[in-house]
Amino acid sequence: MGTGRRALYFEVRCQVATEGEPHMNTVARADVAGLSKAHKPLQTVVLIVLSLVTAWTLYMVPSWQALGDPFLLAAVAGAVTVACLWLTRWQGAMKFERAWLAAFLVGMPLIYVMGWFVARDHAASWWMWIELLGLAIYAAFAVLGLKKSPWFLVIGIAGHGIAWDAWHYKNSAYVPDWYAVACLLVDLALAAYVSTRVPAYREAWRIGKKD
Repeated sequence: MGTGRRALYFEVRCQVATEGEPHMNTVARADVAGLSKAHKPLQTVVLIVLSLVTAWTLYMVPSWQALGDPFLLAAVAGAVTVACLWLTRWQGAMKFERAWLAAFLVGMPLIYVMGWFVARDHAASWWMWIELLGLAIYAAFAVLGLKKSPWFLVIGIAGHGIAWDAWHYKNSAYVPDWYAVACLLVDLALAAYVSTRVPAYREAWRIGKKD
């Protein structure tokens, strides 16, 4: 690093308290900005992949006739979420995007609860307690993702796909197999995208706290 650039580096150096890490050592503002800039191409690529996966899951829907079916509503909600992510990325609405993702994380297990109610005559009653437990767990991840670290959103969304969708595949009388696979794929792609957004969420949180 040249003398002039080194001087500029130390000139902009300051204390930054990262979210959930109030005693973190000094971090240069230039480093944070550089990290966000470096993530932009990666974010775009992952968001394109997420969009393609979501479009493919819509193609997987066997029929759109039963529009009141909770799993069809979830498929539409997934597409709306991806569209929202494109808009929030363009507008830079970090706070709204993070809140939307938290709501999405709560909504995913809620769809399973709704699915059980629709098919309750053909599903064992103990499944309902499992779905309510899942709702409580993922709601907790959503709250932590809003109040503490955005990494809880990443863990919660990915965990729902790996632990919940995969477990319900061919193991549930009320969750269609196509939906379990579709939700798993969207969850993993979405979690990958959210992980690339974590530095931007933290920077937005820091700026908002300073203001």
